[in-house]
Amino acid sequence: MKQIASFCGILVLLAGCGEPFHLRGNTSMPSLQQGVYLQGMNTPAEFDQALRQGLERAGASIKQDPKAAQVTVTVNSYDEKRTVSGYSSTRQVREFNHALDVSFRVSGEGVTDPTEVRSVHVERTQIYDGTSVLGSSEEETTIKQDLRREAARLLLLRVRAAISSAAK
Repeated sequence: MKQIASFCGILVLLAGCGEPFHLRGNTSMPSLQQGVYLQGMNTPAEFDQALRQGLERAGASIKQDPKAAQVTVTVNSYDEKRTVSGYSSTRQVREFNHALDVSFRVSGEGVTDPTEVRSVHVERTQIYDGTSVLGSSEEETTIKQDLRREAARLLLLRVRAAISSAAK
């Protein structure tokens, strides 16, 4: 009987330990009630669109004029890479590593260090099968789309952190 009571007590304590579990991408962004100007967006359309949608979902309004915005996000570099990370015993490629690096600056009202260069790095591994080239090509496209969406999500979180850390 004591074991059941202690087990129930542990469950109650764990239930009160903060926010419940969420799948990635299903949590709402903290409110970002500011005008944001995006600069240096020489990026793929999917990344640009994911970033804009994320900012709008967070409550920010995208401004076309930098003077009308309280915050400016400047994308300094955007680099997609694909490297071979595994071979078979017959020296055929069996695994690729896809990576995406984005460096950016956040400047404007309420930003602690507007000169600080922030970065996002995401990567995924693809198991390659030379016998199903069409399927592997589709998988690579899907991995690249996922990388772009994830990089945009992480960039938004870092922008939010740069602004909220200055407000504290």
